[in-house]
Amino acid sequence: METISFVLLLAVSFLSAVMGTMIGMAMLVLVPVMIFLGIPGHTAVATGRFSMIGVNLGNIGKFSKSQKIKLKYVMPFATAGVFGTLIGASLITAINENALKIILGVFMIILSIAVLFEDFIKSKKFHHKITFKHHLFSGLSGMLIGAYMGILGGGGATLVIFLIVLIYGLSFHDAVANQKAVTLPISIIATIVFVYQGLIDYKIGVPLFAVNLIGGWVGAELIMKFNGKWLKMILVPTSIALALKLIFF
Repeated sequence: METISFVLLLAVSFLSAVMGTMIGMAMLVLVPVMIFLGIPGHTAVATGRFSMIGVNLGNIGKFSKSQKIKLKYVMPFATAGVFGTLIGASLITAINENALKIILGVFMIILSIAVLFEDFIKSKKFHHKITFKHHLFSGLSGMLIGAYMGILGGGGATLVIFLIVLIYGLSFHDAVANQKAVTLPISIIATIVFVYQGLIDYKIGVPLFAVNLIGGWVGAELIMKFNGKWLKMILVPTSIALALKLIFF
């Protein structure tokens, strides 16, 4: 990869880590950019997922200090998500690369549009006792999203945020914090599978990991101070534009 392209990728990765911390769309931006810069689709997904561990660690390091993360909301989702991602990551090489681009593009459009409903979801007020049924639904959701994140990855974190809000009634900010503890083990397990399959480009992945670690910390700092609404005006059009290019060009 040329130096200019590599620097551009690092800059995009940092910005997507910061913005992705707030609304969970980092992979929706990072993976398409990697593909556009000539990185094969499977390698882009695997390397991007590896670099997301840096975002998660940066986020958790900051959110843990604020005591935002609650294990009772994390464990059912994360445990089921680990099993789901083992299945999904194991199947990634069975998917045709062109098909992978189209699938990624379609999901990008769907999930980008879903972000527009953030205010509606956040406005719901839940006042119920957490029961086994909530944990069961959380586990089933974790299994499905874990499988999806193992195969494609982009937008999975956004779905986790929305589902935590819907299932447990957390505020958007608290859901974002707890989502990081859900996606960290999923990213680790998916990465282990990708390492075994030899899909990760470490020359690109390691610098991205380091940049994302910083970006994750910065994003977590910002989300505790500012509202993330303005990010939708940047991320949603960008993600849809990238998706259309993936699908049609």
